[in-house]
Amino acid sequence: MGLGLAVLAACGGGREEDDSASSSISITTTISTTQEPTGGSETVGDDTMASDTLGKLDVGGSADGSTGVDECESIDEVAQVGLQPADILIVIDNSGSMDFEANQVQINMNAFSSQIFLANIDAHVVLISQITGDTGVCLDPPLGSGGCPADDNNPPGLTHIIDSVDSNNALQKLIEHHADWAPVMRATASKHVIVVTDDESDLSAADFQAMWAALDPTYVPYKVHAIAAPEGPVAGCLNQTSCCITAAAAGAVYIQLTNATGGVFGNLCDQEFQPIFDAVAQQVISGSTLACEYAIPPAPDGEDFDPAQVNVEFFDGNDVSLLELGNVENAAACVGVSGGWYYDDPAMPTSILLCPQTCDAVQAFPTMSRVSIQFGCATVPAG
Repeated sequence: MGLGLAVLAACGGGREEDDSASSSISITTTISTTQEPTGGSETVGDDTMASDTLGKLDVGGSADGSTGVDECESIDEVAQVGLQPADILIVIDNSGSMDFEANQVQINMNAFSSQIFLANIDAHVVLISQITGDTGVCLDPPLGSGGCPADDNNPPGLTHIIDSVDSNNALQKLIEHHADWAPVMRATASKHVIVVTDDESDLSAADFQAMWAALDPTYVPYKVHAIAAPEGPVAGCLNQTSCCITAAAAGAVYIQLTNATGGVFGNLCDQEFQPIFDAVAQQVISGSTLACEYAIPPAPDGEDFDPAQVNVEFFDGNDVSLLELGNVENAAACVGVSGGWYYDDPAMPTSILLCPQTCDAVQAFPTMSRVSIQFGCATVPAG
C-alpha cells in the first residue's frame, strides 16, 4: 500500500498516480513547462519533460501574488518516505529478581525493532534501564551502537537513558526522564510505551494517564504495552500457575493501562518473551497509518526554493480534492484550524507537517489517497 505524493507546480502540470503496492510512499515531483526544450526530452506519463532546460522553483510573482506565467517550469524527481513513524519508549525493571527477564529483553530487542524497520516504519527507540550488572540491558547492533557492555547509545534510532529502575517506579522513571527523551520524539509519530516488570506500580493508572497527557499534547493518543504478572505469587500458588515462583506482585496497573489504551499485555510468568515482542511489533506496524510529515524535495542544482510559494492539497483515491489546506505559522497556531499545515522550521524548512486535526482527517482515508505539494504560487494561509 502507498500514498502517492505528487509534487506539482501550482500553476499547472500533470499529476502522476502511485500504483505501488509496497508500504513505501512515492513522491513524484512534476512541474510543467511551456518553454521549448533545448535538449533531449523524456516522456513521463502524458507529459513530455524538458531534460536540459530547468527553471526556478521560486517563479517571480506580481504584486497580487500571481506568477506572471501561464505554467511553471518543470523537472521530475522521485523520493521515498515511509509510513507514519513510531516513537517507542521501553522501561525495564532492574530489581534483583529480573535477571532472566533483562536478558530476554536484550536478546529480543533487535528482532523486535527489525520487524518494524522492515515494514518501512522509521522507529525511534528510547530505553530506560541500567546498562551493567545482572539486570542491566545493553543492546548490540543494529539497534545499538556496538559499544557494549559500556555503551550502546545510538540516537535517534536508540537513546539509552542509563538509570536503575526499581520494582515499583517504572512509570515514575518514564515521566521523570521526559527532558532526556523528548528531543527524539516527533509530533506526527505514533507513541508506544513498553514496561517489563515482575511487580506492581506505585503510580496509579489514572495518575499516569494524567501526567503523560500533560507532558505534550502530541503524545496522545498512545498505547501502553506491558510484560508483567497477571497475578501475584499467592494466587499463583493457589491456582498452580508459574506466577507462584515468578511474580513479585500482580501488575494490576499495567493491565488497566493496556486495556485503556488498546495495548498488548504479555504474561511475564510464562517466561516466553519473543511472542510478546512479536505481538507488540505487529501492533506498531498495523497501527501505522498515512504519514503526516512530508520531506520537501531539494531544488534542482542552481535553483532556489521559496517557502512563501508552497501550497498543499489532499486528494482521495479518485483524485477528488477533499480538504482545503492552508498554512499556519507553527504547531501552536493549528488550534481552531480545520485544514492546516506548517513548516518544521519556518526560517529553514526541510519538511511539511499537517496540523493534528488535519492529520486525523487524512488518516481516515484509504492509503491510496495522496497529498499534492505545490510549488510556484503564493502560499495560501489557513482560513
